[in-house]
Parts: sequence; structure tokens; C-alpha cells
Amino acid sequence: MFKNYLKIAWRNIAKHKGFSLINAGGLALGMASCLLLLLYVTYHLNYDKQFKNIDNIYLVENNQPGDGKIYTFASTPRLAAATIKTEIPDAVRAVRTITYTAEGLLTYKNNSFKKAGMFADDGFFDIFSYHFIKGSASTALKSPNAIIITQKLAKTLFGDEDPMNKIVKRNNQLPLTVTGVIDDVPANATFQFEFVLPWVMFEDSNAWAKNATWGSNFARTVVQLKDPSALGKANNIMKNMVERHNDGNKNQLFLYPFKKLHLYSEFVEGKAVGGMIDQIKLFITLAICILLVACVNFMNLSTARSEERAKEVGIRKAIGSNRASLISQFITESVILSLLSTAVAIGIVIISLPYFNNLLGIQLAIPYSSLLTWGAIIGIGLFTGVLAGSYPAFYLSSFEPIKVLKGMFKGGSSALPLRKVLVVVQFGFAVFLITATICIYRQIKFVQEKSTGFDKNNLVEIPIEGDLKKNSDILINQLKTDGIVTNGTTLSQSITEDGNNTWGVSWPGKRDDETILFDVFSVGNDFVKTAGVKLIEGREFSPAYPADTSGKSVMINESAAKVMKFKNPVGSLIKWGDTQVTIIGVYKDFVWGSPYEKTRPMLTSYGGNGGATIDLRLNQNKSISANIAAINKALKTFNPAYPPTVKFVDSDFEKKFQNEQLLATLSNLFGGLAIIISCLGLFGLAAYAAEQRVKEIGVRKVLGASVVNLAGLLSKDFLKLVAIAIVLAIPVSIWAMNKWLQKFEYRITISWWMLALAGLITVIIAIATVSYQAIKAALASPVKSLRSE
Repeated sequence: MFKNYLKIAWRNIAKHKGFSLINAGGLALGMASCLLLLLYVTYHLNYDKQFKNIDNIYLVENNQPGDGKIYTFASTPRLAAATIKTEIPDAVRAVRTITYTAEGLLTYKNNSFKKAGMFADDGFFDIFSYHFIKGSASTALKSPNAIIITQKLAKTLFGDEDPMNKIVKRNNQLPLTVTGVIDDVPANATFQFEFVLPWVMFEDSNAWAKNATWGSNFARTVVQLKDPSALGKANNIMKNMVERHNDGNKNQLFLYPFKKLHLYSEFVEGKAVGGMIDQIKLFITLAICILLVACVNFMNLSTARSEERAKEVGIRKAIGSNRASLISQFITESVILSLLSTAVAIGIVIISLPYFNNLLGIQLAIPYSSLLTWGAIIGIGLFTGVLAGSYPAFYLSSFEPIKVLKGMFKGGSSALPLRKVLVVVQFGFAVFLITATICIYRQIKFVQEKSTGFDKNNLVEIPIEGDLKKNSDILINQLKTDGIVTNGTTLSQSITEDGNNTWGVSWPGKRDDETILFDVFSVGNDFVKTAGVKLIEGREFSPAYPADTSGKSVMINESAAKVMKFKNPVGSLIKWGDTQVTIIGVYKDFVWGSPYEKTRPMLTSYGGNGGATIDLRLNQNKSISANIAAINKALKTFNPAYPPTVKFVDSDFEKKFQNEQLLATLSNLFGGLAIIISCLGLFGLAAYAAEQRVKEIGVRKVLGASVVNLAGLLSKDFLKLVAIAIVLAIPVSIWAMNKWLQKFEYRITISWWMLALAGLITVIIAIATVSYQAIKAALASPVKSLRSE
């Protein structure tokens, strides 16, 4: 019986090649889109899942009250790890990690490579089950001069030589012994590094860290518990740990599951509220919707052909077929078509995956060796076939044989309302996706065009490393003399990245219960001129004033001036910790960190040559390529051991919009695919409608109807459905996009023109889809259609 079903199903598919191609094409595009989105979702859902005991691993988060809010961050005191091991009975291990200053130049023989690293306590590799190709997890970090490297770095440094116990130099100074080689770190892992160094090495090179107290937060602390059930008890102990050891410090530590860190990284008032999981849910919904749109096409086209298959159903019922066998027959046809579409979809995914990866900047791959993956793909194919064919099967099998064989049956009439509903749903989804794409792009553009407060164009940054620590001023002066740059300064960190902050700022008139978080960073001479920051009043740091270089002077931004409520801020005395300092200048707020958040009060001190980056303002009278070439040449002279690294600030600033741009790109891409799939269905329905009305068109044409009249006649029914879809989709789009915009401090408002543009684009797409078939039918000769009349 099943073999017979297959034969009949295949004959029907082969007989109606055009219909089958449209159906299979729509299903293939829908399933390919679904598979690509599910690969992306799986990539993020599997973050950090490579570790064996991930359920027992926790990151220590830090809740800090201030400004009437609770701020949550992952920086903890140096002493937290040791105290957790002592005071929490269920803590198996607690280790500290940090990437600050870990990046370095690794040299072996005559080869040098700049690589990203991390400092970690002994026990890090006992918590995280990285696979050791050489060496042992239990002993790798015990030596103070040890280095553990990835397989890729081992190949880069040593080629085919055995890396174990080889000596490499870090930053041309410290000799390190390779004590372990691990597998390369997966891209979907929180900790990204190519080598790991012992924590003691970090403290030896940063004296302030070795003696840091409970008030200094800079380490990331990872804890392994005996069992997840111990979490509640551990957090009760940790809640007031900081205050117990540092009276008056209200910070509260708590353990947060490491496996949730990637997906639930956003905190509000000390509690996790979401993060990447919101985007994952969105893409899962998008994948399901695109697949449903493809299924809707199948249902529409199958029920539209009901009259054509009515006699087949009538005859089969008359000779004894029951409804169950007919349903099985039609479902089989649908499943065969769906499985063929699945094979095509896999081909589409394989071809498009490299472009998709390049677009996202990640490496997705189909796990060909995974039986679970193939089972899931085949399962999607079968499910799609059954879902898409279910309604047509039940509908077609319901025909009454007497009416059909007497010619009293008019196919499609009872299915017509449902087909209209499905077309409305399809194009309503299209309107929503177009509106969402317009809104997301407008939001990104709005924030990009918002003043950054500094001039990021023609501004470059160079990391201060090696000999630049003593030669930064010489380099800047030489480049200015040669006319390569107009100004230069040093910064304690990149101007595009936020970092240090403090609660320890007080001023005359400040209330005792008032806690204000200040961003802090240090700069060199000519900061205002170099960065293009606007000086509102006062002056910037200058070597002509000894108080500047002695740390007795500070600059503040306008937000800080408003908080302090000074009528004349310049010359006012304030306290930073226990040190009294004088405000010498006030500069306009600039974006430091997220461009979506309000600028916090900022305090700027003089850093001299002790910065992390050199910022240079390029001479606009010369070409950018000539300027960069000259800077690279100078870097080779002043810092010969390090490869020249010059970053453009405007490019780094653009990375702040990466997440939203990715969301917009994916919405645009898969929204476009959903619209194409919808158009395939509309194209098929229009072709069928034209075929059904061919004699009517012939009569109208003989009676004098023009091509325009006939094309309008065939198009208006579909355009009515599209209009209904637009009306229904608009309020849903407004609600959904307003909800998305709420998470931004600076945001656009949804304008009427966005909705009008989305509707207009949808109408144009629908007209373009339907008009081809309508015009084709209207241009056909009436002689052929009326020959039998």
C-alpha cells in the first residue's frame, strides 16, 4: 500500500512540475532559513558547554549601591577568592583571573608574535576542563614562570618542535617555561586567550595589586561548588562578606551560574533580567515564523488546486477508498515534497554558510558526524511535510463523491476564507519585518549621529608597550616636528572603552548619604586638542604648572559640574579619596563606553607617560596612508621589538553598534527571505487564479476590456488582502518596536512615515508579484480560450 502511495505521489509531483517547483522552492528556502537560524541559536546556547562540571562553576558578581541604584559588575577584590575558600564549606576551589596587561609579545629564537593572554590562579585548569595535549592540569600553573599555550600558538611559535619545557620571552624580558599545551579555545567560550600565566606574575608586575584591599575591585573570581544545591547557603554567607572584612563597605558579592553568563548577562537592581537570550528568543521565533510562512504557501497552493483533484477523490471514494487512506495519500505527497525540499535546503545552507559566517564574524558549521543533527534535520523535514500537508489532506479527502462526479462541486469555495486568512498572515508578517528593519536601522543611525563629544575622525591610537613606556613623549614630539600629526597625548586606556570608576569623590555641600559614581581616567598634555573635546572653561594640563604633574589638579566633565552644583567650578577644591585636588578645567561630556547610556560624572587626572595608549591627531594636509606609513616607520625606530599597531578610533567606535547592526542585518536578511517565500506563494495563487478565469478574461477581452482593466481585475482581490495585512500589522509593529526601544536611554520615536514606508514596500512587492501573471493572462489571445464555446 505504501509503495502505491509513493508511486501516485511521485506521478502527481512530476505531472505538475511548475506547481511542485514553487512549493518545493518555498519549502526549501523556508527550511534553509530555519536551519541557518537554528545553527546560530545553537552556537550561542552551547556557550561554555564544553566544560564537564559546568553546573558547579560560578562567577562572583558584585552588587554596588549608589546613585539610588544597584550596579552589578564582575570585578571583585583580590582577597575574595581566599576568603571564599575559607568561609564557605561547600567551595571546592576559588580562583582569580584577569586579562588586564596580559596581552604581550612572545618571542622564541628570532620569531615574535603579539598574542592575547590571561592571568589565573593555580587551580584554574582544575575548575575548567580544558583538554591538555601535553602537560597536566594539576601542575601546569604551579611554577611562577610557567606559561600554558594553545595548540595553535604552539604551532606558531615552535612549528613541529616539542613545545614542552621550551623557553619563550614575554615582552623581551621575562623568560617563561612552557608547562602545558591545550586544545584551541572555542569561539563560543567566555574566556578567550592563547596563553595563560600564573596570577603571581600579575602581582609581581603590578605592585598596587599585590597590596590591594577590599575596596579595590579588579579581579574576576571563579568558584567551584561541590553541588548546585549549595548555592543558596553560599550566597547567604557571601552577602555581607565585604562589609565583615571592610567596615562601611556596602558591596554585596554573590555567585552567578557560569553557564548562564553569556545568555543572561544584563542586571537591573542587582538581578539578572536578560541579555543575549532576548536575541536568541527573537531568532527562534523568526525561524519558526519563516517555516510557517513556507507551510502556509503549501497549504494555499494545495487547496487552490482542489477542483483539479476533486474528480480523483470522487472516483477513489466511489471504488471503496476510505477517508483515512486518502489522507495518507495526500500526506505522503506532502512529505515526499518536503524531504526533497530538505535535501535542497541542506545544499543551500552548505553553499551560503561561508557568506553567513563572514557576515556574522563567527564560524558556524554543520556537525556532519552528529547523528543527533541529522535526526533533527530529517525530523524538521518530516514535521514540515506533515504540517504543510495536513490541512490540504483533510480538506481534499472531505469531498463528497456524488457531488463531484455529477459536476455539482465547485472546488476551493470552502477553503477560500482560510486561504485569504493565510495570505493576510503572511503579508502581515512581512510588514512587521520591514517595519522592524527600518526601526532598527533608524535607531542605530540616531545614536551614531548623536554627538560623541570628541572628534573621532583622523584620530588614531597606539598601545603603549615595550620601549614606548619611556619613549611616548619623544615619539609624539618627533611626529609633530615631521608634520605627521598636529597633536598627541597619552591616555590611561582607549578613549572608546570605559573602565575605572570610583565612589570616593567628595566636595563642599555634598550630603553624607549622597553616593555618586564617577568615571575616572588619566591623560597627558594636550588631551583636549588631541581628542577634540570641547573645553567649556578653565584649562587643560600643562607642564608649565607643577601642581598638574604632582597630582594636585583634576579636570571634570559638565555632568560632574552639575552634580557638584558649583557656580564657578574652576579653582574649587574637592577631595578624591583622602587627597585634596583643585579643579582646573571643565570639558563637555563625551561618550566613554556605551553610546546608548547617559554620560556619568567624570574625573580626569594627569597621567604623564604612565598611560596605556598614545592618541594622535593626524595632519589632514597629508594623505592618511602617508601619515600611517610615517607612524609605522617611527614605531619601528622607537619600539623595534614590537610590530607596529595603529588603530583608527572611528573604526573602534563603530564596534559599539555591532550587536544592533547584527540584529538589523539578520532581520533584513531573513525578513527578505520570508517576503520572497510569501511572494512565491502569491505568484502561484495568481497563476492559478488566472488559469481559473481564462474564459472570463477571453469574454471580457472580446467585449472591449483593456489589458490594464483585466490586470487590475485579477490583482485587486490580492491587493485587498495585502491592505488588510498592513492594517493588522501596524499596531503589532508599534507595540513590539516600542518595547524593544525601551532598553535604550537615547532612542527614536516610531514615526508615521516608517509604517507608511513598510506598507508601501509591501504593496509594491505584492503588485510586482501578481502583475506578471495578471498581465500575462490579459495579453493571451481570446481565440484559444473561447474556441470550445
